[in-house]
Order: sequence, then C-alpha cells, then structure tokens
Amino acid sequence: MRAVLTIALALAASTAGAFDGVMPVPIPGGSHVFAPGPRSLGLQGIRVDPSSIGDFDGTSAIAYLRGRATGGDGQRFVMLNDMRIMKGTYLAADGSQHFGTFAFT
Repeated sequence: MRAVLTIALALAASTAGAFDGVMPVPIPGGSHVFAPGPRSLGLQGIRVDPSSIGDFDGTSAIAYLRGRATGGDGQRFVMLNDMRIMKGTYLAADGSQHFGTFAFT
C-alpha cells in the first residue's frame, strides 16, 4: 500500500498547477463508476474504463485496498477502498479542451 501511495503522490506532484479549474464532464450514467479487474474477484472485467471522466484521453491508475480497521469508538470493521488517479486531456461541458490531474478514493 505504501508503494501505491508513493506513486500516486509522485504523479500528482509532477503535474502540480496543471489543472486550470475547468471541471470535466462525468462519465455517462452519472455517479456510477466502473470497477475494472478480474471477474473472479467480483469486478467487471479487464476491458472496463477506469476513468470517471467523460471525453477523457490520458492515463489512469487504480488500486483496490482491503484491510481491517478500528474506528474511533473501538469498533472493528473491514475496510474496502478504491483509489484512482487520472491525468490527461478532457473536454469540458462547453466543448473546450483542457488538461488536468484528478484523484479520488
């Protein structure tokens, strides 16, 4: 997990200041995000687009993390996280082309 976070931070830092503030259009279908990966693990297959940005041309990195955690109240639970970084060009709602780096967890 530490290696994934290091790579993610390095990618984000290498493009600091590149985002011009014009937000991309989400993928068709609204808040649904595809889960690429082996079907044997309950994911949607390896040919599924990992980007959550519509009209996107660039690089996407994805990591699935699973582990046990303890809440502030002492309750233990299983943690499942999906982390993604997208870097590239995209079209805004007005059709203008932009460049940016985006991440979500």
